[in-house]
Amino acid sequence: MKNNKEDAQFAQDLGETLKEKQKQSEIRQVQEKILFTGLDNSGKTTIIKLLQREISQIAMLKPTRQAQRAIFNYLGKQISEWDLGGQERYRIAYLKEPTKYFDNTSVCIYMIDVQDKPRIAESLSYFADVIKQFKTLNIEPFIYILFHKNDPDYVKEKGVHLKGFISEIKENVRKIVNEEFNVSFTETTIFDLWSIISVFSEILLQLYPQSELLDKTIKEFSGKINSNASIVLDSNSLVIGQHFADNTSKQILANSTPYFLTLSDTLEKQDEGVTEMIVERGDNEFYIDQFNIEKTQDPLYILLMKQKGTGSFKREEVISFIKILKSIL
Repeated sequence: MKNNKEDAQFAQDLGETLKEKQKQSEIRQVQEKILFTGLDNSGKTTIIKLLQREISQIAMLKPTRQAQRAIFNYLGKQISEWDLGGQERYRIAYLKEPTKYFDNTSVCIYMIDVQDKPRIAESLSYFADVIKQFKTLNIEPFIYILFHKNDPDYVKEKGVHLKGFISEIKENVRKIVNEEFNVSFTETTIFDLWSIISVFSEILLQLYPQSELLDKTIKEFSGKINSNASIVLDSNSLVIGQHFADNTSKQILANSTPYFLTLSDTLEKQDEGVTEMIVERGDNEFYIDQFNIEKTQDPLYILLMKQKGTGSFKREEVISFIKILKSIL
């Protein structure tokens, strides 16, 4: 009885904020455009395939020809994804028709291959050309620079020299944008899937007005059930909302997420109708479940983690939490 009252009060407290966020969502129904660009072989298409959980196709990838466009749904919002092939003849074509390729960009993701040092000057030159087109078109997209192929073995081999190299590139990028654009820098590698998931989750959540409310809701629920780490993801493993008690909890759940999503998919296929499961690993207990919302056909996932001995996960508490999530989403 007490839990029901707490849930009702929790939902009521969030009511006014939710109404305001929904109004913002109704206003922002214009399709968003995310532009992937950079030199050829920088890893743009590989990252897109990873986010689509199409890992088996990566070994067979060929250089992207011209511009590949796709539309995907992120929590009911239409996202236009443009993957611009980076071969020189294509880059020249893009710059000749900037309105066709660069206009209406909400987010520009510029890929730099940190292992291809001889082509860094060429990459920075093309980046400057892209920024020039944005200025000409009078648009100010968010700029994300991904220092890709920051692979563990390569980092270990190059050590401090790689850090200095990346710092130098950052300074050159800042000179090019000249404080006229918001720029973020991230180091990514396909050997650490979370490095890719986290940055793309951050990008998409910038385009989603309910993100702040989601994180607040997840944080309060985590405190209520003593969960050290809580994540809500979509079917492409992109984070919709999250809360971590500390960096250790974050690292544990980040490393476990791909495993649990695969396990959840397998369980659903083998035992239709069963979506939730509890797994014990080391000193922690994990709860995995999936649920659906009207805005998207694919399921969403919830992953929770708590230390053993702090009480078991209760199905009824999670169901109440999912109901609140659905009202926000």
